[in-house]
Amino acid sequence: MRIVSFLISAVITIGLVVVLSMQLPVGTSKTPCLGSFLSPQHGFWQNAEPANNDFTADLHFPQLAGKVDVYLDDRLVPHVYADNENDAYFVQGYLHAKFRLWQMEFQTYAFGGRLSEIMGRSSGGTDFVKIDRFFRRLGMVYGAEKSLKELEANPVTKNETDAYTAGVNAYIANLKPNQLPLEYKLLNYKPEKWTNLKSQLFLKYMSYNLAGGDNDFEMTNAKSIFSMADIEKLYPTTQDSLDPIIPRGTQFAPPSVLVTKPVTADSTYAPSIDTGTASLILAPHENNGSNNWAVSGIKTHCINSK
Repeated sequence: MRIVSFLISAVITIGLVVVLSMQLPVGTSKTPCLGSFLSPQHGFWQNAEPANNDFTADLHFPQLAGKVDVYLDDRLVPHVYADNENDAYFVQGYLHAKFRLWQMEFQTYAFGGRLSEIMGRSSGGTDFVKIDRFFRRLGMVYGAEKSLKELEANPVTKNETDAYTAGVNAYIANLKPNQLPLEYKLLNYKPEKWTNLKSQLFLKYMSYNLAGGDNDFEMTNAKSIFSMADIEKLYPTTQDSLDPIIPRGTQFAPPSVLVTKPVTADSTYAPSIDTGTASLILAPHENNGSNNWAVSGIKTHCINSK
């Protein structure tokens, strides 16, 4: 009887170990490994932080050439004071990773056409493979590679970018399994090593997100209904209550290249598309962005590196 009880207990234990160490199939979505996710030592419990969490620490990195002081204000906004610029870029990368690592990686996965690798084929009605195809066809990685080539051709910007990348990787290298952000535990994967290409890919993401939309199809339809005078009243180039940065009355030199508008401009733009139903998928929100302003140089200050 004892042998039977032992065998039953052993089978149950082995079964629990196997089940808790694998991702349960839920359609085409990614799920966490319940064992590690629920583990008191490594699971999501470790992501809870006290409201008065103290970030005071004395860290040492061989990559730093001088001393760097970081102060977090009451809103956890970091203020970095460094003896030289490259040290500041290194610490900036470290801080970005400390507070935004999963967001940084997720967005580079998305715009690199790799989102389905971590999210699965689809979830909640979102087709991640379709999103990957869209951004791969858009050529986001190609654009980032071209930008990186130009950036690394300049030794100053290359050193700055290298320092930032080293800072991100310094945080990742010292990240323990229990310290992984919650999203990594939910999706059961670990952060990759950061690269300069990822930084450029993130820049392409910001460019697309802030300037990747248009209303060409809608404006073409409106143009076929309203007169040009009505269009100018309904959709003025600039609002009459706003002054542009360039002073009014500024004289510009005539353009060196004169572009001739095609007679069939509208049909050339979309010769075989029904403009009433066509739309750009994944278009950014037209009101996206945090702010849009400029400050005079006399209102700002900077610390020159020695």
